[in-house]
Amino acid sequence: MSGPDALAIASRHFRGKRNLPSLPSLPGLPSLEDTPSHHIRYGRFLDGARAPIDTVLVSVFRAPHSYTGEDVVEISSHGGSAIPDAIFATLIGAGARPARPGEFTERAYRNGKLDLAQAEAVAALIRARSDRAARAAGAALGGSVSRRLERLDEALVALLAEVEARIDFPSEAGEGLDGAALAKRCEGIAGEIGSWLAAMPSARRRDAGVSVVLAGPPNVGKSSLLNALVGFERAIVSDAPGTTRDTVESSLWLDGVELRLIDTAGIRTSLDPIERMGNERAAMALEQSDLAVVVLDRSQPAASLEAFGGARRGGSALAGGAPVLVAWNKADLARAGVRDADWSATPLAGTRVLAEVETVAIQPAGADPLRRALRDALPAVLDTHSGEEFPTANARHQALLTEAHGALSRAAAALRADDSCDVIATDLAEARRVLGEIVGRGVDQEVVAAIFSRFCIGK
Repeated sequence: MSGPDALAIASRHFRGKRNLPSLPSLPGLPSLEDTPSHHIRYGRFLDGARAPIDTVLVSVFRAPHSYTGEDVVEISSHGGSAIPDAIFATLIGAGARPARPGEFTERAYRNGKLDLAQAEAVAALIRARSDRAARAAGAALGGSVSRRLERLDEALVALLAEVEARIDFPSEAGEGLDGAALAKRCEGIAGEIGSWLAAMPSARRRDAGVSVVLAGPPNVGKSSLLNALVGFERAIVSDAPGTTRDTVESSLWLDGVELRLIDTAGIRTSLDPIERMGNERAAMALEQSDLAVVVLDRSQPAASLEAFGGARRGGSALAGGAPVLVAWNKADLARAGVRDADWSATPLAGTRVLAEVETVAIQPAGADPLRRALRDALPAVLDTHSGEEFPTANARHQALLTEAHGALSRAAAALRADDSCDVIATDLAEARRVLGEIVGRGVDQEVVAAIFSRFCIGK
């Protein structure tokens, strides 16, 4: 519970154990309201009829030294659902209410405990599905984004001050603006923002997972490879070609990164309307993929290549798109003297093929070569950067950074053209304003409400 009445409400339903030295300096306190901040009390929690519900630990955090900046009480009970539900119902009956989505973090923001970028990082940390995503959110919660913006703001303030001095105090400012030098400084700030924006697609893949599409002709073992990679029977497997008619998705984690594996319908020319719909969905998945795994039949390489090459519509999405791994499945049935593949007559012509591996999906460890190739491909797909700074993948941040980058580009061009100081100052001030919105400075309150409404829980 958080708020001015949190201690009073909890105190009415808590009875401390007098025979335990829970507080050596103040043993056996009867009331939580007299408990110092950052202390834990042991005792019983009582319902509205004063009947004991459970033995609990109650932690007390007094304002302003708490997560929300208000008085906070945390009650640790035994698990299950009945006991916490009973405690929750008792607190509601005593005058508390359920928190709105994100309300604890919203109160922390409004009370100055977190800025808006840090508050958004809490939601990102809750949603994190991989180690890398959690580390990135933790870095943002610790202030990495805020500190980066603070450095940009300091550079902008210094630049803006020089320009505005020529507007407000033209006689005292001395010589005119050195437009080329100031433009270079302006372009430096814009360049840092541009690098941040360029890293965002990689950051989104880190947070949402890398989309890996398994594509190829029918009956080459795509579904079997999916099952082998994830370790259970996720997709239906049959000797009959065309078993998979829709996309089938499952997740695999490698080196702290989530790979969203997507099995697709076999790509081939067909008059069957349902199979053609499956081909269209396969093409759509390929267009949106971060990495494509083209599965071909090593036992019939010529036929496999011909079938794949003949389906131009389904495979055309590969051209110039995502990097590719080629998995030659059924390698145990390979015939002697198999020629090297000629990609020129297939949809792989002009693509970036990272590796070719041989697999036997139905054998134990038969998919391991593909697993290793997927792991080796991660740096190319994620475009990982060294250092401690993790770029944000927040769509709101991206929109504001894009706006700031445009304003700085206009200001730099105006400086080089020796344009009006008023025009230059307007663009610089606009860049500073939108960057400030990322941390909550001058942001519209409706935007703030919308941000916290997207939290999945009260935290």
